[in-house]
Amino acid sequence: MSRTFIGLTMTSLCVALLWRLIDWERTVTILRGAEPGWIALAVAALILSLVAKTVRWRLLLPDESGITTPRLYRILHISFLLNNVLPARLGDVARVAMTSRQPGLRFGHVLSSLLTERVTDFITLLACFVLVSPFLPFPRQYQEELRLAWIMLAGLALLTLVILALRHRLIGVAQRFPIPRRLQTTRLSNEAASFREGVRQLFSRRHILPIWGWSWTAWLGAFAINYLLMRALGINAPVTVAVLLTCTTNLAMLVPSSPGYLGVFHVAATLSLLPFNVGESTAFSFAVLAHLVNVLPVSIIGAVFLLLGKESLSLNVRALRLAPARAEVPLPREPGPDDFMPPAH
Repeated sequence: MSRTFIGLTMTSLCVALLWRLIDWERTVTILRGAEPGWIALAVAALILSLVAKTVRWRLLLPDESGITTPRLYRILHISFLLNNVLPARLGDVARVAMTSRQPGLRFGHVLSSLLTERVTDFITLLACFVLVSPFLPFPRQYQEELRLAWIMLAGLALLTLVILALRHRLIGVAQRFPIPRRLQTTRLSNEAASFREGVRQLFSRRHILPIWGWSWTAWLGAFAINYLLMRALGINAPVTVAVLLTCTTNLAMLVPSSPGYLGVFHVAATLSLLPFNVGESTAFSFAVLAHLVNVLPVSIIGAVFLLLGKESLSLNVRALRLAPARAEVPLPREPGPDDFMPPAH
């Protein structure tokens, strides 16, 4: 409930800011002049990007499970639909619930796949920002903000290196904490084992290159969406600005907001374009168009999949964790030395 209240408050603040900043009549005129051909190409790039994300998600799940990539594609779109119309990111809850019911999959497998998915997304976006930031045509008055961004990135990179260097000690400390007796159940042990097995997928020799390859493919598609939409509105900015837009809007979507990320997405996109000699109304027009392109197609496709009735919708993750599994399957064997990348020293 508190998350929903915070989200609605953030959306209200963002809408109030935009209301004072934007010339709405000018915005409508700009949107009417958008080139439909570029918009169609952006929608095609969105679909290809989501296909790449779905293939990556399948690679993050155990090979022994019987779930197919087309089914994951349906579940992904349904979860996006629910995130766009329901509060508190309940689409993510439904995504875990629908996937965990598939034969050969446990709650831990699905949860770990979503975690590793977020990790690969974050690292990919971070790497892309680092690669393009020296080529961003920032005006001189914004150099201080760019310097601050680099300081924050350096601190984050340092923290990551420290955690990696001390990971064995941290694991040892965590293992010293006693587990309450009421939690020492066979099912919980199986779920923990399935979570570890899912995380290992990211480091499998057989999967590591395809996973990162599909991750880069998905985000290249996302960059293409923003670049094509800038062209649709006549914004003459380089592709590096499209990369920056993708990074800032995706970070903004981590902030609690109303369903569909209303407000926070628009503020992030608008403010990201202003330093590049783009007028307020034009920048906001891009934000509106980008939001529609990213929300409407996936929501329509998700609604079609729901109406076809090929997936049963459930938000009860607790029941999945506590009830006996419908189709128990043996967990995969412990990996041998030939299965995974050697640990870093």
